[in-house]
Amino acid sequence: MRSNILQSVVLATAFLTAPSVAAASEQPYTIDLGGGSLRDALRQFAEQTGLQVAYFTHIAEGRSASAVSGRLTAGQALEALLEGSGLVSERIDEHTVGIRAATPDPPDPSLGRMRPDVPETVQFGAVLVTGSHLRGTANATAPLTTFDRDYIERSGYSNMMQLIESLPMHFKGGASGSNEMADFGLATRAGQNLSRGTGFNLRGLGSQSTLTLINGRRVAPSAQGQFVDVSTIPVTAVDRIEILTDGASAIYGADAVAGVVNIILRDDFDGTEVSLQHGSASDGSTSDGRRAMAWGSAWQGGNMMLIGEHYRRSPLDVRDRAYITAPGYDANWLLPRRQAASLLFSLQQQLPDGFDVAADVLYSYEEVDSLSAGGTDPVASTSSPTTNRWSAAVSIGYEPVADSDWRFSLEGNVGSTVTKTDMTYTHLATGNRVQWIRDYHDRFDTWMLDLKTDGTLFELPGGEVKLALGVGYREETVLSTRISEIPSTGFSVRADDARNVTYAFAETYVPIVGRRQGLAWVDRIGLSLAFRHDDYSDFGRSSNPKVGLVWSPTENLDLRASYSTSFRAPTVAEKAVGMRGQQISTGTVYAGDGSGARVPMFYRMGSAPLGSEKSENIAVGFTWRPPEIGGLELSINGFDIDYTDRITNPAYDDGALMRRSDFGDLITELADDAAAEAYLAERIAAGDLWIDWEGFGATGVRYVFDLRQKNAARMRVSGYDLSARYHFMKDADGFDVQFSATHMRKMLTSFAPGTTTFDQIDTYNQPLDWRFRTMGTWTRGGFGMTLAINYADGYVNNVRAVDEPIRAWTTADLNLAYDLGMRPRTGFLQGARLSFGISNLFDEAPPRVDLSGVSLGYTPVGFDVFNADAMGRYITMRFSKGW
Repeated sequence: MRSNILQSVVLATAFLTAPSVAAASEQPYTIDLGGGSLRDALRQFAEQTGLQVAYFTHIAEGRSASAVSGRLTAGQALEALLEGSGLVSERIDEHTVGIRAATPDPPDPSLGRMRPDVPETVQFGAVLVTGSHLRGTANATAPLTTFDRDYIERSGYSNMMQLIESLPMHFKGGASGSNEMADFGLATRAGQNLSRGTGFNLRGLGSQSTLTLINGRRVAPSAQGQFVDVSTIPVTAVDRIEILTDGASAIYGADAVAGVVNIILRDDFDGTEVSLQHGSASDGSTSDGRRAMAWGSAWQGGNMMLIGEHYRRSPLDVRDRAYITAPGYDANWLLPRRQAASLLFSLQQQLPDGFDVAADVLYSYEEVDSLSAGGTDPVASTSSPTTNRWSAAVSIGYEPVADSDWRFSLEGNVGSTVTKTDMTYTHLATGNRVQWIRDYHDRFDTWMLDLKTDGTLFELPGGEVKLALGVGYREETVLSTRISEIPSTGFSVRADDARNVTYAFAETYVPIVGRRQGLAWVDRIGLSLAFRHDDYSDFGRSSNPKVGLVWSPTENLDLRASYSTSFRAPTVAEKAVGMRGQQISTGTVYAGDGSGARVPMFYRMGSAPLGSEKSENIAVGFTWRPPEIGGLELSINGFDIDYTDRITNPAYDDGALMRRSDFGDLITELADDAAAEAYLAERIAAGDLWIDWEGFGATGVRYVFDLRQKNAARMRVSGYDLSARYHFMKDADGFDVQFSATHMRKMLTSFAPGTTTFDQIDTYNQPLDWRFRTMGTWTRGGFGMTLAINYADGYVNNVRAVDEPIRAWTTADLNLAYDLGMRPRTGFLQGARLSFGISNLFDEAPPRVDLSGVSLGYTPVGFDVFNADAMGRYITMRFSKGW
């Protein structure tokens, strides 16, 4: 205790006696800060200057920053940034500046000691921005969207699942079933998502095409390697989420076709914080709760943090939702019972002679209980999977020359996800078990090693030319086994595969024209070049480039464009589908003559031989900060992704015979019963599993519908993202308005060469053309109120014989927060915060979708689970206390 108090006194003395930053002789920097929260603005300042910024954590909370841009020294930029905030900047040393109150806070007698013992040190000068291997360079050629901790807290969401599903650029559906309710939608590989996890799916291109990182590193995915399950990441530990909505295979390798999501965990916390949260649906018995504790300590040259969180939620029963009335579906949990515990450890330390070390360890344990049933003679399915997930990363950095920014780093990363469960299928009428699978065991392990260097090559009139080089190795293994007791077929291997990847990459940024040149016709022109070569042990080699250009006619307008190619090998989960063999079964579809009659058909399931995917990505956009309106920023980012050989499952379509040209040779005609019997005999002889669901055998079957997983001929996706933010102060009131929208223009798909190209946008279980979210916040003193509006556009139900409209869906969220420490004589409540939130304020039911009489292969629940949800109004209370 005495040592901590002494450190605080010495630090405070240094702040009070240090020379002013504004007065120091400094080099000028190109500054472009958009305003908003002070914490976010200081982060941007550190990124753009390469300086470290030190401040007591509590002084940034609830404060706003002014927009600042131009060619300025660090002191000039900070003076403008902090104007009206009651804070000032101080120079601590050559590489560090401090932020403090203009009049230092006196010690609080009720606490018995001074507020935090040492400052938060934000070392963003050595931190990479998502979408680049270059430190300290904000790559303006790439469209990057950031949701910081301030946004997360104002949103009122209590877990990562709610947060990501609110983002317009994310789609909840997809073949991988990376959603808690995937069992009730068209997700052909949802059965591999044993833990009912949730993953990112940008643009609706599939979670396997969105690379999800934690602290810029790959981690072990779930569902046999299909996606990273974010449900067990403690929201308490998240500092911000950076989303790169552009192809990034040239930077990160395969899986980054649609973009990259980088979940950056807190590493700057100093002190102790305890938080409690409880929520409940206003209709039904569903409730959840979260308890978390965070502890952190910072010292000169390092910091350490430990965060633990426990989350639990009771199930959402279908009987709590009156609009789901289908017979036989009353034994269903729309959302499973979930319980998770997470632990995060983080350490950063500067070492002598230019070395530094950092380590992150994330562990989680999760239990999920699910129940589903359906049909006229329903069978109930129950499972209780448990998942152990962990990842650990250690990096060692070295800067050999004190006055050079060249840095070498060696980073190792290892992770594992293990899920175990039993699965029981019980006939509800008799209570007899009709199927029992014991010890279903999925394990995915990965490890990787990276060696890279980056720094300044030379300097041009426009600025410094940066270069990054690196090599690496990654290995992945998956093993999925189970024991079938009923029927008694014994032990079986569902997946057993391994892959290793060797890669090398290079990236450079060239400031062709810089702001410091003072040219009248242009403010800046920057060129970004990246190249990566990957060598897969099982799918050959791939080389992918990326070229990006930013042109700023003025300091308030940035125009950008990029071109890249991408490569994605089949995941081990996709390969595993082929290992399990083929299936042929009976079903019915609507007749092609429009009469409404249903005709018998054979369905083929499984996987055709798979190859790799390839794509070309084009992105264009602009960001405008009108000088007449301080604090306003507008951005539009267009995208065009052209996939060839994309791995997909043809969508089930009950009206497929009326749209024959869409399916081509995926639908094969059989002349008569003899031809149908011969075809069936041929498939059984080839080893296909025969299931006669309808009981008519080959009698009357005239068509074969091939629904196997395969490389589609082509898919082309285009659209644009819009975002706007306006932050301003009026007397003692602060206002912040954020708008984000995604418009999907086309998702043109052809299932095979020679088939009709059709658009999947605005159809059942597919992405919508428009989704947006608007969030406005008002703050005064310690009080804050946030109102959000969420909108999903109307579309059509195309799985019936005749398309039917599905209405648009609009919901509102409200969050109220109060910093109890802002009151006078707060005593124990110093550092305490209370919030109250309501999601779906007006309890809007999801749009009704009539699926009666349609053979789907899954349990329909009367609405589109990928474009709406059934939670209804949800009320949450939160309390946190920091020391």
